[in-house]
Amino acid sequence: MIGITWNCRGVAKKGMQTFVKDLLWEYQADFVGVQETIKKRYPLSFFRKIDPQQKYVWHWIPSRGRSGGILSGIKTERFDILSSKTGTYFIMVKVFDKKMRKNLCLVNVYGPAQDEGKEVFLTELAQICSENKDPMLLGGDF
Repeated sequence: MIGITWNCRGVAKKGMQTFVKDLLWEYQADFVGVQETIKKRYPLSFFRKIDPQQKYVWHWIPSRGRSGGILSGIKTERFDILSSKTGTYFIMVKVFDKKMRKNLCLVNVYGPAQDEGKEVFLTELAQICSENKDPMLLGGDF
């Protein structure tokens, strides 16, 4: 299983969409978690550029002002998506791994830089960990 997690500091910057597309192609990633996207909306043209063959299901949290934003992609050739949950600081996708034949939980997080959001972040993280019984892969920017 191959995963990519990356704090990109702005996925809409010039050349970034081509870079993401090339990264997914080169490593044949089964899932990807991008943090600090600094993007509020994703038009279909964005996903056509980074995922022209539509191999991934995409989930995201929009940025708040000039920071934040999370983007997660799950490759459907490898995983069946069972459910997904989005919080203030995380995207959690429960999947069935077709190759390993077991359920997994993939979590992409982007923690707050300022102290004011840390309590909510830690509460969400604790809740995810306590509610989930499947093996979990947790990555992102803490």
